[in-house]
Amino acid sequence: MIRLHVGMPRSMRVVWLGCLVPLIALANLMLGALGWMFLTSSEVPGVGAFFLLMLLLIDVLVVLTLALQYRNAYWLDGRVLVRRLLFGRRTYDLRAAHVAAETATPVWTNWRGGVLPRLVVRAPGTAPARIWLRDPSRGGALLPPDQLAALARAIDPDLRHPVARRLWELASDPLRGVV
Repeated sequence: MIRLHVGMPRSMRVVWLGCLVPLIALANLMLGALGWMFLTSSEVPGVGAFFLLMLLLIDVLVVLTLALQYRNAYWLDGRVLVRRLLFGRRTYDLRAAHVAAETATPVWTNWRGGVLPRLVVRAPGTAPARIWLRDPSRGGALLPPDQLAALARAIDPDLRHPVARRLWELASDPLRGVV
């Protein structure tokens, strides 16, 4: 199996899970106690309820961000694309799937460099898989050449499919002759 380098880098996952999540838990404990104190006081219970509601909203946003990043992992197993879900995995047989390329502006990232290319894999009966070819969470970096070549060969080993041929060209010369 070949893991495609899309989504949050491993170092960022370590920072999120090892540093930020414990800090958020500690802040939740302190701010939750403060909100509970306001809620149980007879003078300003509305402030405590508002405090706890905002704390809950922030926690939901952090959990959603982590869940979206967790789901953004792909592998190639021969000619089958595997996507990690929250509970289990979804597979796309690239022989039977419709594969196309599109450009889109990333949302929910710090990328502000415009549109980036991504691969769209549509298989019957499943939601489409969208894989960034230039990853916004990695500063717009192109997938490594060996992964682009493996993806091209998985789509069409003979490279007759236009997307497979273009991926193969990118893998062969990622700088387009600049160097």
